[in-house]
Amino acid sequence: MRPLAVVILLLAISTVYPEVAHAQSSVIVGRVESAATGEPVEFAQILVQEAHRSTSSDERGSFLLRHMPSGAFTLQAYRIGFFPLEIPIVLVPDDTLRLTLRMRDSLIESAEVIVEGDRDGTQTVEPLSELEGSRLRQHLGTTIAETLSQEPGLSMRSMGPAPARPVLRGLGGERLLVLEDGGRTGDLSATSSDHALVIDPITADRIEIVRGPAALIYGSNTLGGAVNVVRDYVPTTLPDRLHLTISGQGQSVSRGLAGGAVVKAPIGNNAVFRADGTYRTADDVNTPDGRLGNTALDTGTGSVGASIVRPWGYAGVSGSLYDSGYGIPGGFVGAHPDGVSIEMNRRHLRTRAEWVNPLRGIRHLDIRGSYSRYFHQEFESNGLVGIEYGLLTYDATAIAHTRGSGRLEEGAAGFWVEYRDYASGGFSSTPPTTEWSMAGFGYQEVDLGPTLLAVGARYDVRRVAPSREFESDIGMVRARDFGGVSASASLQWPVTTGMTLGATAMRSIRLPGIEELYSDGPHLAAYSFEVGNPDLGVEVGTGLELSSRWEGQRLSGSAAAYVNWFSGYIFPQNTGEINTRIYLPIFQYAGADARMEGAEASLTARLSDAWSLSGNASYVRGTLTELDQPIPWTPPFQHSVSVRYEQRALTVGASLRGSSGQERLSEFEEPTDGYLVPDLFGEYILTTSGTLQTITLAIDNVTNTVYRDHLSRVKSIMPEPGRNVRLVYRVYL
Repeated sequence: MRPLAVVILLLAISTVYPEVAHAQSSVIVGRVESAATGEPVEFAQILVQEAHRSTSSDERGSFLLRHMPSGAFTLQAYRIGFFPLEIPIVLVPDDTLRLTLRMRDSLIESAEVIVEGDRDGTQTVEPLSELEGSRLRQHLGTTIAETLSQEPGLSMRSMGPAPARPVLRGLGGERLLVLEDGGRTGDLSATSSDHALVIDPITADRIEIVRGPAALIYGSNTLGGAVNVVRDYVPTTLPDRLHLTISGQGQSVSRGLAGGAVVKAPIGNNAVFRADGTYRTADDVNTPDGRLGNTALDTGTGSVGASIVRPWGYAGVSGSLYDSGYGIPGGFVGAHPDGVSIEMNRRHLRTRAEWVNPLRGIRHLDIRGSYSRYFHQEFESNGLVGIEYGLLTYDATAIAHTRGSGRLEEGAAGFWVEYRDYASGGFSSTPPTTEWSMAGFGYQEVDLGPTLLAVGARYDVRRVAPSREFESDIGMVRARDFGGVSASASLQWPVTTGMTLGATAMRSIRLPGIEELYSDGPHLAAYSFEVGNPDLGVEVGTGLELSSRWEGQRLSGSAAAYVNWFSGYIFPQNTGEINTRIYLPIFQYAGADARMEGAEASLTARLSDAWSLSGNASYVRGTLTELDQPIPWTPPFQHSVSVRYEQRALTVGASLRGSSGQERLSEFEEPTDGYLVPDLFGEYILTTSGTLQTITLAIDNVTNTVYRDHLSRVKSIMPEPGRNVRLVYRVYL
């Protein structure tokens, strides 16, 4: 069966499975009020995590959750100035549960509540999907990319374990925003496959995937979506007491060890302190064919932050550091025989404030600012610096979250400004360059009866200016100005109880980066001679998507099919030539028209109260239509199926993940074979007085199968890691 047909089959199940069409659902109607005064509490975030449902209370303290599945759940409520509230609920099919939630003011002592991860009640947008709790611990890897690699539509670009970066629907690099607490990371991970992302996942609260019109709040180039790692560096809520989370992680495939701790504590009655620290170390990775040399890593991170939290909102600041050293393996075409070593660090300061009800019609105003200093060095095996990069980044964002009125639901409008100062040394010939970027954006939801319309728009401008203008081998190196409009609209309408269909149209722009415009020399760790193009224009992408989400008593899932067209798709084209002076393959940045189409689906069947069966599949096909060639580095059809047993504190399961071979190749690209890899996992949760402990054990690649990932730059010399036993221990105090 063709890969696309498999995904379409899963989509079709939603319309023929009788239980979905007639699934019974429940409704929760409630009011949030102050336990001390009885006054309504507005803007409280209401969450039923197990059912993936959330909302917020209005100015009267009222809230409504529709299309809730039946069963036993835990309802949580969060609000600045109040202690978190957590209550058990039981939902009966075709029934309405009415609740009154009485939240205690943060100045009053409250009963002890254990919450695995506090959710920011003022988050900008609601994510399409997220990885948290047990699923986050089960898939926790060395990097964010490895942690997300088994999610539908996601794959992983890698050049060894440390610099892995996520790829969403075939879009990676500069086309996929990876954010930290909703802000830019200030690193260079998007520009090259050897550059690591400055985020360690071990202390992440959750990882969100945002798509559609709401993604335009984060950036213009979000045709596939955005990934947001939530840490709460600047604390936004006032805890009732000191909370401490300690995590430990180990894995056998690289004899890797990692540890992390997060502490959050109240300071008096209206301030909060937060700090965290992590350390990760690993040796070279073992594969079924032997050891992949020069892939060891050592990474340390730390942060401190504090906020004032009052009924009017909060204001806080944080500082963080990231230091890492890792290896890039050698032994393939263009690579140094012994590989390359990289040392990088980032120093980051950020501030954030929220003002509740600043003006009529505005629910709250969110203001953020940050400063980042990033430094990166690449060392040859003899210890000499081959190339180095420095990047200073300043940015600021202001977002006004508007109050609903009539058919207008909640919305947001704001602006963003960023200044970057870039320099490189060693064998790099990219000139020192400054970059100014600014954008204005808006997002609005409209209630059209049973149908929900969401629209978003954004206008970006950027000026890129080298330190001097000059004529070079690549053309006239000069200042460039770019700009353009991004926009999106989506419709969501319920066709039956528990089932929703959706349609999204989107236009996005991608503005050329410094390296794509001005590079002209060797990039040591990427094993390539990079030639920029100072005449590159704006890449424009247009996309259409049809989707379906359904929730039944026994069956739930989602599916989507999409097509994206690109004008001026920017990519490094392998010229097939070798720079004879340093024996590196030459890559020339170019722009060409392109098209990407694909589909993805996920399905979960609840076989009983304890047993469930789930699966997902994703497929993308990319073509450079102007050149009549496949887009390089396009992931093949991917799929997985898993069975899970969950009873009280114990969860165990097994999964089988796989991929088809990739033979649609661009020039000079290597094919890869298909594979099937079995995994095992289990978790036990131990609750004692005031303490929650989780022990998660996973065995990846149980059969030590030899397989290669198509997006790996080192697949020609070594396969993916072999059998790996992973242990994650976490305690919440």
